[in-house]
Formats: sequence, structure tokens, C-alpha cells
Amino acid sequence: MPFKTPNKTSEYIRELLPLDNQLKQLIDYADTHNVPILLPESAAFLKQLILLKQPKNVLEIGMGIGYSGHIFLKNSECNLATIEIDKQRIDMAKEFFEQAGLSNRVAILQGDEGEIVPKIDDKFDFIFLDGAKAKYIKHLPYLKKMLKKGGILLADNVLFNGMIADENEVDRSKKGIVNGLRNFLSEICKDTDFITSIINTGDGMSLSILK
Repeated sequence: MPFKTPNKTSEYIRELLPLDNQLKQLIDYADTHNVPILLPESAAFLKQLILLKQPKNVLEIGMGIGYSGHIFLKNSECNLATIEIDKQRIDMAKEFFEQAGLSNRVAILQGDEGEIVPKIDDKFDFIFLDGAKAKYIKHLPYLKKMLKKGGILLADNVLFNGMIADENEVDRSKKGIVNGLRNFLSEICKDTDFITSIINTGDGMSLSILK
């Protein structure tokens, strides 16, 4: 999630998604404090999937201040387990969830996702992967075990500002992340237990359904 650019997205998001007061406040906070949130096209696509799937149990890796969590909770009756390491963002997310009357359906797991993910033994019908990009490939075996048959695994930022497709665009400091994302996409696309599509929306999303 840290590689999205949230500045001045509010007006564009409002053109794509009908927003209630809580989401407006959340987006305005993200703009003002330079907090990354889902890109508008990605948010619209996520909402469509939620409305179609109507998940009951959702795992989110990378909560931020709770923007995508609000989209899940406001468009389904799901219970949300969400992972975040940043204490300040957790405090803000709790405040936004409380204001929206959603706190009773949210379990926030505070800490390093790399340590938390391997310890989760619940089953989910929707997993949203939006944390540290270099860790996507490390999470994949665990996420596959957690996902129910017919469940959705949606990963954000998989095209990483075009760097995944174009070697010339790769900044030296980001090569580790790019290589990790390429490995993730390669593994999940060739895994015959999944039906996977790469969606060219926002910064790229991979949509995988467990057969």
C-alpha cells in the first residue's frame, strides 16, 4: 500500500463512487495527511467484487486507515480481520470505524504481517492483499490454505507503476520489490488450483479464484 499516491484524489473518487459522510471524511483525511489509499479505479472494482461475492469472512493485509475496510463492510455483511503495523494509522482507523458504526465487525491485528500471516488458521472467502509488495510471494502458500473453495484472492499494485512489464522503468532501489511481484504473478498464474486474471486497473490488480 505505501506506493499509491493519494494527493488530490478526493474529487476523482467522488466521480466514481457514491460516498457517505464517513468515507468523505476518511478520504479528506488521507488527502490532507498524505496517507495512501486505494486508487479510484481500484476502489470501484473492489466494490463491484464485494457486491457480487457478498463475502462473509474477509482477511485484509494492509489496513492503512481503513478505507478499503469501509468498502467491504458497507457493501456486505462480512466480518473483517485486518492487519496493520502502524499504530497511528490503527488509531485513526478505529476512530473512523467507530464513527461509522462498524467496529463490531472488525478485528484489527496489529503487528508485522510477515509474522502474523503464518499464524492465522481461520478460513476466508475473500482475501485482499495490499500490504508490503515484496512479501506477496511469501504470503501466497499461507493465503492459499486460508482461502475457501470458490474464494477470491485480490492483490493490489501488482503492476507497480509499470515496472513489472518494463525493465527499463525499474529503479535500482525497487528491484527487490519488482522481482518479488514478478515471482508472485508467475506463481499464482501457473497454479492450476487458481483461475487468475491480471486486471489493468489502477496500479494493476490480480484476481484469483480458488477452484
